[in-house]
Amino acid sequence: MEEKRIYKIVPMIANEKEMYKFYEFVLKKGYEIKVFNKKKDSQFYKYFLPSIRDYMFWTFNLGDDKKFKTMDKEMQSAVCNNYSCTIFEKEEMQIVAFSTGIIFVVGNDTKEVEKIKKYEGLSDISKINIDSEKVYKVELTSEENLYIYLICLYKYVMLSKLDKAMEDKDSFDKNRNEFVKFVQEIYSKKITENIAGNKIANDWEQKLGLDKLYISVENRFDLLYRNIKLDSHNTMFRIIIILLVVLIIIGTINLGNYLAY
Repeated sequence: MEEKRIYKIVPMIANEKEMYKFYEFVLKKGYEIKVFNKKKDSQFYKYFLPSIRDYMFWTFNLGDDKKFKTMDKEMQSAVCNNYSCTIFEKEEMQIVAFSTGIIFVVGNDTKEVEKIKKYEGLSDISKINIDSEKVYKVELTSEENLYIYLICLYKYVMLSKLDKAMEDKDSFDKNRNEFVKFVQEIYSKKITENIAGNKIANDWEQKLGLDKLYISVENRFDLLYRNIKLDSHNTMFRIIIILLVVLIIIGTINLGNYLAY
């Protein structure tokens, strides 16, 4: 029987445009980028489908990891900035950071979590309706299951972030494009061909209420889109009416001048 291990996961959120600063901050705290190897981690490599590997585990494609590790921290953080997700590790702790600004600190060392919370670029996660004191706890038997859970949790936090972002109507196009990209790249993707793994993913998605949240976000996007279209139509109608009134006034003035002669 496989031994179970309890993981504590703390979600955080940072400015997505400045994630390179967070990467550098983490590296300077003694973390290293977790490098996956196709031979050494062959079972892990085969477990996840290619689209998930590309999204989550880019270091599988790292040709020369020794050369990469000799780069200075600024250069390493710049490289991380080119990928959707980077995983850092130090002893029993892991940090899973997404380019969207969503971050998960994984491990049971409370002091280490507090060190990461001191990063000045963090935002108040309660603004996207997630308790800032929330710690997710899961009991797992493998590293593969850990990342399945993190993918599900990422979907939940990302949908919550998009839901909040829609309050800014002026950024509708940006938020809509981000939503479409999120759905295409990760939300709609199957994680693994492993039957047990898929069942685990489905169970966690149900517990997190992903389907309900997704439908809510999608409906809000549709409603906002229709309102924007309606506002645009009404604005155009008002402009046409104003132009007609102006033309009538000008026509009346010209007619008056004509009759005066």
